[in-house]
Amino acid sequence: MTIKLIAIDMDGTFLKTDKTYDVARFKRILADLLARDIIVCIASGNSFHKLEAYFDEEDRNRLYFAGDNGNYIVREQALLHAISINPETVISIEHFLDEFDGFQPNVSTGDKTYFRETDEEELEIVKRYNDRIVLVETFNDIPVNEQAVKIAIHSEKALHENKTMARIINERYDDCSAVTSGDGWLDVYHRDGGKGSSVRYLQDKYNISSDETMAFGDSLNDSSMMREVLYSVSMGNADPDLVAETRYQIGNNNDLAVLSLLEELLANDSMAFMKKYRTHKR
Repeated sequence: MTIKLIAIDMDGTFLKTDKTYDVARFKRILADLLARDIIVCIASGNSFHKLEAYFDEEDRNRLYFAGDNGNYIVREQALLHAISINPETVISIEHFLDEFDGFQPNVSTGDKTYFRETDEEELEIVKRYNDRIVLVETFNDIPVNEQAVKIAIHSEKALHENKTMARIINERYDDCSAVTSGDGWLDVYHRDGGKGSSVRYLQDKYNISSDETMAFGDSLNDSSMMREVLYSVSMGNADPDLVAETRYQIGNNNDLAVLSLLEELLANDSMAFMKKYRTHKR
């Protein structure tokens, strides 16, 4: 086996649609992976505090968490690395989005999420991905000592419209990257950030090559980490644009296909078994 690092997205990838997974099965798999000195990182658009709530204390201390699209990396409750957005850019994007209907932004500082809307339905949507929410009138009210690591934008639009908005933001703000995420979201973060940056951070920290790295995802916010790994794996339910960027594709999230593939990985002495999942000759 050549894999030394595995990065896993959560929503639409690791989690089923009802936000659950087979806890006992994953614990067995994680123990076996760690016994073989394989590092496992949960790389998600969710905030760190939301991510850690999915795991018990034992597993929290054995996993790396790259929350807020990889821009806030935590291990054993200690912040290891963060990439923030210029505060002036945050306010500019806030004002720009206010010119349109149907786009509701919130700002994460890694430790908290700042949200302007008081509409209960919108607030409940934000709570699905963030556990520590602070309501503000404007993002100018975010304390100056707290740095934004991600702007998450909930959208009522169709996916193709969200992709258009992401393209516009990328064209207007050359210091940021904007991508579509799952469940009607767009994510904006510093151009040097993204899930790919968290994968590179761990590769550099442990001297791991892309050939020794595997990543799982379903949306375009997973795209940057797919470019950092040889074993780039999209889900059966993935955005077709992400599938086009990955070398392998497995089953869907509701069938817990990630766990099945990890069990195959542990059962094989080489990576030859991956050939049956190959999608592109890259």
